[in-house]
Amino acid sequence: MDNRQGLALLPEKCANLIIADPPYFEVKGEFDFVWKSFQEYLDFMEEQAKLYKRILAENGTLFVWGYAKNIAYVQVIFDKYFNLENCITWVKKDSMQYQYYSVDTARIFTPNNERLLMYSNEVEMTGLEMVMEKHIKPLHPFAKYLTSEFERAGVTNREIAALFPSRTGGLTGCVSNWLNGDNVITEEQYNTIKKHLNGEYLRKEYEDLRKEYEYLRKEYEDLRKEYEDQRRPFNNTMKLTDCMDFSQEGHITKQYDHDTKKPEKMTTALILICSRPGDLVVIPFAGSGTECAMAAKERRQFIGFDIKREYAEMANNRVNEATRQGVLFL
Repeated sequence: MDNRQGLALLPEKCANLIIADPPYFEVKGEFDFVWKSFQEYLDFMEEQAKLYKRILAENGTLFVWGYAKNIAYVQVIFDKYFNLENCITWVKKDSMQYQYYSVDTARIFTPNNERLLMYSNEVEMTGLEMVMEKHIKPLHPFAKYLTSEFERAGVTNREIAALFPSRTGGLTGCVSNWLNGDNVITEEQYNTIKKHLNGEYLRKEYEDLRKEYEYLRKEYEDLRKEYEDQRRPFNNTMKLTDCMDFSQEGHITKQYDHDTKKPEKMTTALILICSRPGDLVVIPFAGSGTECAMAAKERRQFIGFDIKREYAEMANNRVNEATRQGVLFL
């Protein structure tokens, strides 16, 4: 079915990963030439962005493929709804495009790439940073107590910092780090300040403050673990960069009668890095079924849509073949 109907049927925030390979607009394939104007195409892409926004989980990832000459316009649209993480370039390391461009007559560098936008739903400050800023730092026992005692004693940060000169004799930033809760003051430093203030201030025992801090730290670690379990998956053990060299895998793609096929290895890499086993991968444009098959092979749930029955059947057959072969390594 048309994905605009299908995506509307899915529950909100259900997709852990969306891999969208939409038409590029008048580049390749009959599906690229169905719009009367470029603006009409962009209106279609904005409709897609809204559909993806509704179903993408808060810790989900979205990939959107595009053509180099058009992707900037699409990015402007998707930037309104999502947080841009990367603009990736797929370098087709076995491309034969140069054969079609005459050295004598061509007036451009030979095109040898496709673009891939990577988005998340995350805001600038992550959940973990928000926990630190709003919960941990304001309760930091050393930071709270030092701040109140310095104010009571009427001393400045500069005066306290002068007790701990740098190797070059200048002031260090240790005091501001203590008061902001970024670093913990040592017992030796604590006692130095206490002595400087003639023992009339900082009367709390260092170890009592240390116990309060350790309790708070444990609470933070529990929150951190919970957050890590829920945050957006990104396990880049392959050490890929935003410039990815992958073969077009002609020996595989030639088996499938579709105009715009993506390589299995690159697709698998995106799935493994940006999702976990059991996650739901949504493929709005199933095409030849690369994303569907690789998601199934890597033990992800998936749902794909295509408006043409022949492509839907091609994708289903490809999934069956991939799962029948099984997974070599778990």
